[in-house]
Amino acid sequence: MPTTVLVPVDGSDRGFAGLEYCFASFPDAVPIALFVADPSHDHAATVGSAESPLERATERGERTLERATERADDRGRELRTVLRTGTPHTEILAVADEEDVDHVVLGSHGESPITRPFLGRVSEAVIRRAPVSTTVVPEPTAALAERDLPGEILVPLDGSEQAEAALAYALETFPDADYTAVYALDLPFDRPRAEVHGTYLEPILEDRQRRAEEILESATALAGGRDATIETETAPGSPATEIVDRADEYDQLVMGSHGRSLAARLFTGSVAERVARRSPVTVTLVRGAPA
Repeated sequence: MPTTVLVPVDGSDRGFAGLEYCFASFPDAVPIALFVADPSHDHAATVGSAESPLERATERGERTLERATERADDRGRELRTVLRTGTPHTEILAVADEEDVDHVVLGSHGESPITRPFLGRVSEAVIRRAPVSTTVVPEPTAALAERDLPGEILVPLDGSEQAEAALAYALETFPDADYTAVYALDLPFDRPRAEVHGTYLEPILEDRQRRAEEILESATALAGGRDATIETETAPGSPATEIVDRADEYDQLVMGSHGRSLAARLFTGSVAERVARRSPVTVTLVRGAPA
């Protein structure tokens, strides 16, 4: 269970949504609100202004952190604040390392011409490079307030150690939640199952179904070992599509994060990254294998 949680805030509603998620989800953790003053993105500059871009960015950071502290006070929570200057994602990763952070919570909002779905550039850089588990909150504070967290959690499984770690994380961190584990069959053909019987495709289907049963039985056993129950289901399509299509039926997603092309600690798996980009609800990407 996270004990020191870093929450970057930028003054936007989505940034504060990350803070609200942290308050609701990690009652025993010490949150650190971080504002990174980036004078290179000064949108308030005017000709003849007496203040430098750095001074304006710093003042904005101080105001934002004051608002974060007020939110913490309203909830009776302790909150540490940090103000840094530099490139946001670089400073976020540096503070995560310096403060021995074990979880990062990010509000996400797009800054590209693609209106949705799209992670903000800072969020995208952090989830790719953070050495710890990361939660991406794509919802505004008003929508988040309507959720009864931890609520119903969807945990996608693929048989990997990272996916098992995600399930273990969900069970340990959110003991009062309701859990559903889903395995996507990801069949290499697009035909109704009834048409597969008796063809050369039938052994492929049977193999995928057998693997799904084994993985979901393992998930049930893992939950049972923690005195929890879990619903299980299979999905016929590709993992990212099936997970995102189901996301709005749940309050949040918890899934494993693992690289398949470069170093695992630098890049999330392609499925995890696509889900984090497209999910309409909060997604936690869990790094590391279970103990």
